[in-house]
Amino acid sequence: MPTLVNRLALSLLAVSACGSESPVDPQTDGPAITTADLPQTTTAPTTDEPTTTTDPTTGTATTDALTTSTTTTTTGDETTGSTGESTTTTDETTTTTGAVESCQDGEKNGDETDTDCGGASCPACADGSACVNDSDCQGMSCVDNTCGPPAPTCDDAVVNGDETDIDCGGPDCDPCDDDQACQGPADCQSQVCSDDLCQAPTCSDDAHNGGETDVDCGGPECDPCAAGLGCDGPQDCESGVCDGVCAVPNCNDDTMNGDETDVDCGGDTCDPCEDAVSCQDGLQNGQETGVDCGGPACPACPTPGLVINEVDYDQPGNDNAEFIEILNTTGAPIDLTNHAVVLVNGANNTIAATINLNGMIAAGQYLVLANANFAVPPGTLKVNISNGIVQNGGSDPDGIALVNKSSQKLIDALSYDGSITAINIPGVGVVSLVEGLALPANVIDNPAGAGSLARLPNGQDSNNAAADWKFTGTPTPGAANVP
Repeated sequence: MPTLVNRLALSLLAVSACGSESPVDPQTDGPAITTADLPQTTTAPTTDEPTTTTDPTTGTATTDALTTSTTTTTTGDETTGSTGESTTTTDETTTTTGAVESCQDGEKNGDETDTDCGGASCPACADGSACVNDSDCQGMSCVDNTCGPPAPTCDDAVVNGDETDIDCGGPDCDPCDDDQACQGPADCQSQVCSDDLCQAPTCSDDAHNGGETDVDCGGPECDPCAAGLGCDGPQDCESGVCDGVCAVPNCNDDTMNGDETDVDCGGDTCDPCEDAVSCQDGLQNGQETGVDCGGPACPACPTPGLVINEVDYDQPGNDNAEFIEILNTTGAPIDLTNHAVVLVNGANNTIAATINLNGMIAAGQYLVLANANFAVPPGTLKVNISNGIVQNGGSDPDGIALVNKSSQKLIDALSYDGSITAINIPGVGVVSLVEGLALPANVIDNPAGAGSLARLPNGQDSNNAAADWKFTGTPTPGAANVP
């Protein structure tokens, strides 16, 4: 447009120059100035088509798909003086307007992580949408670049995933404790699920749990295991021999088991015992220095005194034949005044009964505690007690203590069917009822038939229960013990 204006101005000047025969007097003939005002305005049409702009410096082309409106205004002012010179002025204005990015434009743009959501400016996204950070999600959880709940874990304090209770059960978490919810045995530490709850271990639940060394046997609570079953030590086995599993009794296992009458001898299977069997025959013979004690073959003779010598605490039925036998192993009488027999209930570690004694017991004499109808040999002292007063052992240990209340001393003790190592006896204090090593697990009274626990040899008290006490199938209340 400036070119057209310039050409028009030049043409007018040329015509003026050619038509004048004499100069014009500005004083008489009017103005000698001619002005051409030719303003022009051009408006480009509005379009939604992309426009491309090329940077003249870098040569880079940029395409903008936004709507562009361009307005160009040209104003031409030509002034011609007497000299024929002309001046042209041109103004051009260009305006570009782009649509602003929006969180509602239906497109994923700006820093949005998904369409119209996420990022610093837009609302948080719903589950299933793309995300970069937790803050991009309505639930504040971005997992693997997708909004959604976090994956269940075994330490998130909620029941989720395949768990049967809080953070336990199912194929991925540890088994549940007792009384927590379960769907099967594998969900429980006890391996017992009943009524949709994990159950506490017992010795009859057909599961290997608790302290058991095999199913319902072994450990501190259950009966010893049969041959071939698991064990941690000899106390877990009926045979008293643990070799990875409980061993079958044999005649060279250094243990008195099976039907042996002594260690690896006697009975129907093993060879007859040699002269060492004389240490249990109730006689002072061989090289013994006392009855069944002393010499090179027999145990050392015990220090003389009062001892609990034999106990039959469990019989079939109503326990109407139970007894406790006490023996004076000294060569002189002993005054029983202020002496007492204390019965201990190991189930709750309390005193079940205290039986006070009195009178004199002669040297070598026996005292039997039993019910009033219990017969004893002539010359035997007797104290009547109620039927069933002696604790039966079983799943919990029980014990017997002989005490001197005057001197506040424990004279002798026996813990059976387990170990009672701390019991508070009034007037004496806290004492252990285990002398030396505890009885082997298979040394127990026989509740199905005749039998008792007895010191063998008779009266032997080496202060080692495991060596002094044996089971015998022949009780001898008021007389010397026999194997």
